[in-house]
Amino acid sequence: MARAKTSKPATTKTTKKPETASIRPIKEALTKAALINHLAEQNDIPRKTAAAIYATLEALFLGSVHPRGVGEFSLPGLLKVSLRKVPARKAGTLVRNPANGEMMKAAAKPASIRVKIRALSKLKTAASP
Repeated sequence: MARAKTSKPATTKTTKKPETASIRPIKEALTKAALINHLAEQNDIPRKTAAAIYATLEALFLGSVHPRGVGEFSLPGLLKVSLRKVPARKAGTLVRNPANGEMMKAAAKPASIRVKIRALSKLKTAASP
């Protein structure tokens, strides 16, 4: 006997797209506690959950720029943080004096790692008038 195919009604998920809220200027610098409170308030989640999300983001950030980590971290559209290795400089190396432009001998410096932060598209457009 052939089995008749029963078709299930297609279930459609109605997913809400996140509303693109207009960007409002913030008049005061946010502290860590104020930022966590703002995250909790805007997303209707408990403050404890917002603090956990912030801690996770912070751990990802610091783990990415750790000396044994990937060496870069990106918040897509906002900023990109990368590490730059600066080689050591021997004593007596000629460098340009920024005050008058003359070349002068510089002191020795050990190798170091610098953190480079780049603004990406959304941050650039938000900062421009």
